[in-house]
Amino acid sequence: MPTTRTKKEKVTAATANRYALYEASVYDPDADHDFLIDTYKEKRGCRPLLLREDFAGTSLLSAMWVQRHRDSQAWAVDLDPEPLAWGKEQHLDNLNPQEQPRVTQVEANVLEVETPEVDVLTAFNFSYWCFKDRVLMLDYFKKVHAILKDDGMFAIDLMGGPSSQSECEEEREEDGFDYVWEQENMCAITNDIKCYIHYKFNDGTKLEKAFTYDWRLWSLSELRDIMADAGFKSTDTYWEGTDEDGEGDGNYTLETAAENEESWVAYLVAWK
Repeated sequence: MPTTRTKKEKVTAATANRYALYEASVYDPDADHDFLIDTYKEKRGCRPLLLREDFAGTSLLSAMWVQRHRDSQAWAVDLDPEPLAWGKEQHLDNLNPQEQPRVTQVEANVLEVETPEVDVLTAFNFSYWCFKDRVLMLDYFKKVHAILKDDGMFAIDLMGGPSSQSECEEEREEDGFDYVWEQENMCAITNDIKCYIHYKFNDGTKLEKAFTYDWRLWSLSELRDIMADAGFKSTDTYWEGTDEDGEGDGNYTLETAAENEESWVAYLVAWK
């Protein structure tokens, strides 16, 4: 897998790249990739080959997508040229000559972009929460529905639980640095919430607000209703299990009901 890992003895606030840090501490495209393939195959009986990765950032999932099957293609869409450029240098340029032509980066607004029809479309890492208005979210979901093939799948992830609505700061040790997640209290009227990612390094330096998120905290039931209004025939919820300490274990199962735990993560899948 083409990825950039940080080295413990060299990483400081002055030398670190925030996208490399993000990939090392937050993003797990292996799990997303396997979930997409397995879920689609179970439902449709075949492997999906055409992916559109909305809010693609560094396009790592798209790069992995074309590496895993010689007939696959991917379109990586993002409005920000900076992560796209970094991802091209770190990931796409390292693909082999057979793989490189099968990934297309598109610098565009996901509400306006035009791409070929695809089997699977994703909006991961809660990125679509930048759409705070229901009308705008419905518009996006309708555009997703339109670009999917007749048997297409739309997959998003989301978090919830009481702790997702409250002020907190959580720190986790990584290889050569500490990852810090900070969030403000959610507005009870609008569900708006601001969240930040900071990094701390072994030399005592810090990278404050490496990433800032201005989101609306959407509930799973709200999103399911909007998907139905957008024309999707059905939705499935894949709930993450927990280990003996009550932490997420990375294993997702199809569920129709679940306890509103203090903190939870799930995939929501809509079928055209």
